[in-house]
Amino acid sequence: MAILIMLPNLLWGPGDTDDVRYSFVWAEQFGKAMAAGNLYPRWLPDSFQGLGSPSFYFYPPASYWLAGGLKAIGLSTQLAITASFTILLALSGATMHAWLADRGTRPMLGALLYMAAPYHLMDIYVRGALAETAAFPLLPLVALGIARLPRRNGFILLCLSFAGLLITHLPMALLTGLFLVLPLLVWRLRTDRTVLLPAALAGALAFGLAAFYLVPALTLQRYASTQWLWGPYHQPSSWSALSPHSLIYQFPAFLAVAPVAMLIASRAQQPWRLITWVTGLASLGLIPFLWDLPLLGQVQFPWRLLAIVEFAAITAFMSARPQPWAARLAAILAVFAYGHWTQRTVDSFSRPVDFPALARDLPDAAEYLPTGFDGKLIRTTDRMMDLRQWQGLPRSDVVTVKRPGPVTVGRAAFPIWQVEREGVTIPSAGPILHFVAPTPGTYRIERVRLWQEKVGATISLIALLGLALLILRRRISHLSKFPSYSPSQALSDRPSFGRLRSRITGGDL
Repeated sequence: MAILIMLPNLLWGPGDTDDVRYSFVWAEQFGKAMAAGNLYPRWLPDSFQGLGSPSFYFYPPASYWLAGGLKAIGLSTQLAITASFTILLALSGATMHAWLADRGTRPMLGALLYMAAPYHLMDIYVRGALAETAAFPLLPLVALGIARLPRRNGFILLCLSFAGLLITHLPMALLTGLFLVLPLLVWRLRTDRTVLLPAALAGALAFGLAAFYLVPALTLQRYASTQWLWGPYHQPSSWSALSPHSLIYQFPAFLAVAPVAMLIASRAQQPWRLITWVTGLASLGLIPFLWDLPLLGQVQFPWRLLAIVEFAAITAFMSARPQPWAARLAAILAVFAYGHWTQRTVDSFSRPVDFPALARDLPDAAEYLPTGFDGKLIRTTDRMMDLRQWQGLPRSDVVTVKRPGPVTVGRAAFPIWQVEREGVTIPSAGPILHFVAPTPGTYRIERVRLWQEKVGATISLIALLGLALLILRRRISHLSKFPSYSPSQALSDRPSFGRLRSRITGGDL
């Protein structure tokens, strides 16, 4: 099924989607770095025509570990991107099947519907959003983990799946936490309060596991041009259907997907009907003031919620069929949504992508330019930048200075770069790295490891060790022949979270 859905990309390569430029630039350099042994290249040295970019100090790495890994083993960059989408699509079907099989509600049909859902296809063929597509397989795992709480396997699954979301796509992680995890936990707590402690511990460990990425990403933003993330196009208020001038009316399929989901979930049991309806209305900006709340305004696009809308609606649909009139209306709206996305897909394939030019210039995202960069050099239409004035600057790590005075190096400024001469640090500044050479001689541009990287890695290591101890403790208890001599009591049917003891095996969500 995944191969069938991805057949156009497999035959013709990626089309001119919204994010094809960034997917190519990042997968190209991530793959080269991984092939050279650098498994987490936070700095991309060839971006911006060789000035470099701190892209992966800010952007989650998980989806590009996949695309970069495929590039590193020999695939072309275009094929690595397409193969990544195909694998992620197949994984989303597999995890949805596991979730619905656990519920006993037609898992194969639900998995196929989830893979072919309108927003899934739009993310692939219109937006080209690799990281957001990588979040789709994780949503069923999050729900499955909550359903299996307070059992240990539910705790581990919730911890790992939410940590995966955090290092895959931060806006989706935020939306999942608020619109999926929170309501599911509240629903479980109505009848089983023993899920609270393991759920809280799973969440804390998830953030700990992701700290190697989160700490630098959240504390270094002042060194990048992040104002480009919050223009009018990227404001949730610009997409509210309540406004007659909303941008959402330029993409009418968005207006169809949420009603389709709400219709097919209209007869479902709670909490799935409620989750579908709330997220559906919120995705259209129809809940006043919601997107003005702290953090939610940074999600950029309310319709990102459609990923959760589709997951909740298909879960609901597999357990309760809608009334005939609702099913017919949903089918009509679904045909409209698929038709609109098909038209946009055909348009994207009709526009050739100049991959050789992308490989030559590697134009990165404007928000990763150094702070203080002149915004007049960036076109607002496509956010491409004019970097010609720095083409002749030296890109080397070693600079020979013949006379004292100001020196400019062809490298974007970022705190990881430090100018040194004979072991002495020379003050430098940006946005393009420059310094005043006090004497002639050889100066080196050295890379230093930031405290944010060290602290984040330490927290993640501690969290990983804590999770490993919890897993190992269960294994030891099962290996013990004599429970009275075991480091912990046998845990065949109950969790071990301090004083928490319950024979409840997990509620049915």
